[in-house]
Formats: sequence, structure tokens, C-alpha cells
Amino acid sequence: MSYSLKRVGLDSYQRNLGRLSQAVGKAAADVEGVAKDSILTDSGKYKQYGTHWSSPPGKAPNSDTGNLANSIGHRMVGATTAEVFANAKYAVPLELGWTAKSGGTVPARPFMRPAVEKVAPSFQAACKAILRGK
Repeated sequence: MSYSLKRVGLDSYQRNLGRLSQAVGKAAADVEGVAKDSILTDSGKYKQYGTHWSSPPGKAPNSDTGNLANSIGHRMVGATTAEVFANAKYAVPLELGWTAKSGGTVPARPFMRPAVEKVAPSFQAACKAILRGK
């Protein structure tokens, strides 16, 4: 018994790996930029805490010290894999919302998910074009 492997299109995909890697890196950088911009652009006033105004629920958080926006970055973690991150300790609670010690809930102020959703269509279009050899 013998086996053979058809390499139909494989050479084309290998040639385009560099372009695909660039598209992934660009998308990650775009997500980082959109997330930072959403924080640094005033999302409106909801509640005042000292001199800081929180954003309305469901809107990106308003910047106070710039720490959250400055903690956002991206890096390639493989040829076609990238990671966008926010290192501020309160990034995840702001993104997802949380339950306070008093038992009340604090609604999310998402900034990362909306950035991904904004960048996704152009990233998908770029990937389709690359995989079609265009």
C-alpha cells in the first residue's frame, strides 16, 4: 500500500505566509490603536469621582491618568498569531464589568472588544485577498 500527498495550492500558501504575517501584525497594531483612541476620546460623563468622570455604561472608559491607554500593546507570538493586551490591573474589570464588595454590579466599559470588531472586516478582507493570491 502506498500513499501520496497532493500539494495543490500549498506552494501558493507558503509564498503568501509573509504577507499573511504582515496582515496579522497590522490588524494587531490597528486594534491597539483603536482601543487607545477610544479611551483617550471622551466617551461622555456618567458619575464624577473627584475630578474624574466615569463614562456611561457600555462606552469606553474615560482616561484619567493615561495609565490604561499606555498599558495597551501588541506583539507577534507566531508567524500568523498576534496578541493585543492591556496590562493595567483594572483593564479586565473595565472591559467586562464586575461585582462590587457591596454586591452591586458595575457595568462594563468595553474598549478592546469594540476595537476588535472595528478592525475585523478589513483584516478578514486582507486575509481573503492574500489566500486568493491577490
